[in-house]
Amino acid sequence: MSRYDILSLIEQGGGIALVPNFLPEFVAEGALRILEDMPAGRWNDTAAEEDYTHNNIAHRFWSIKGGAPAPSSGGGSPSAALEALLRAFSLLLPDQFNAFSVARYERGHHIALHDDRAYTPVMLDSGEVLTCSRDVTCVYYLTKDWEESMGGALVDLEAPPAHGAAPAGGGPGDAAAAMCSSGSGSDAGRQQQGQQQGRAYVPQFNCAVFFRVPRWHCVTPLRTDRPRYSVFGWYLQPGQLYQLYSGDQQGQGAAAGAAAGAAAGQSQAPALPPPPPQPPQQPGLRSVGAKGARSKRRPKDAKHKQQQQQQQQLEPGDGAPRCKLAQRLLANLAAKQRRQQERAGR
Repeated sequence: MSRYDILSLIEQGGGIALVPNFLPEFVAEGALRILEDMPAGRWNDTAAEEDYTHNNIAHRFWSIKGGAPAPSSGGGSPSAALEALLRAFSLLLPDQFNAFSVARYERGHHIALHDDRAYTPVMLDSGEVLTCSRDVTCVYYLTKDWEESMGGALVDLEAPPAHGAAPAGGGPGDAAAAMCSSGSGSDAGRQQQGQQQGRAYVPQFNCAVFFRVPRWHCVTPLRTDRPRYSVFGWYLQPGQLYQLYSGDQQGQGAAAGAAAGAAAGQSQAPALPPPPPQPPQQPGLRSVGAKGARSKRRPKDAKHKQQQQQQQQLEPGDGAPRCKLAQRLLANLAAKQRRQQERAGR
């Protein structure tokens, strides 16, 4: 995985990148078997109706979060194999924190339009909690012989016409964008906004999609009895990179996302106004090491400076304290190295 320069690929793709043949074939086959062999009791029903008060968007699918407790078992167990699979994704951006899970979609499962903005508290080995923001989204597909008619497609609402589907009236991406609606009134409005825009990424075995957060997208409802397997998650940046909104502002943001993608001659959509309610992966405490000590930063352009100014005006989210990053992460890394040296000397 370390051979990929994911951030460069995303930049070249205007904020999103598709990587086919992501892993060696035998590794992908093994990853699929890990998910297929996972005991039914390990899958959690991840579901919510649209709820502005709690920043939820409508969604439903089965998932297993990385680091979740599992019955004690040997190193060759499905749970141990799953943890090894999820840890492998940290090699892509080793200087950033990450939070990964696996998903199994069944008939009717979907995720409504959203842009992935969320804060995630990250617990260091020292017990200190950092407030981080989702920075890069990753979705890795592990389902074979999939067709768009089966649903379960990732629809990028911000894809410009030159890079996406045909205009409304017959393009497959347009049909997928229309299917983003889950039936609620606000979703119906977003459906009308999305009908003119959107590129559908139909799941392909051993392919990965990466994009910067925020980016407007959805997952269309599954229309088959075959399960759809994937690995999904986020690479995180310390601090609050953007502001979170909810309520009526989410409809305005969806419309702006479609308009941004439709801007002629632009390979990258401009900054969007306030986002919708947040995606299904609810932030939780994740115990991690200190690999983020040299966390990579985005170029400090005007937009980034504005985000930093907004960040300074915000209170920390989810009860996690704002961090003075470099000193704390470096101190944590030094402490971890000392512990390793002490164990090696015993």
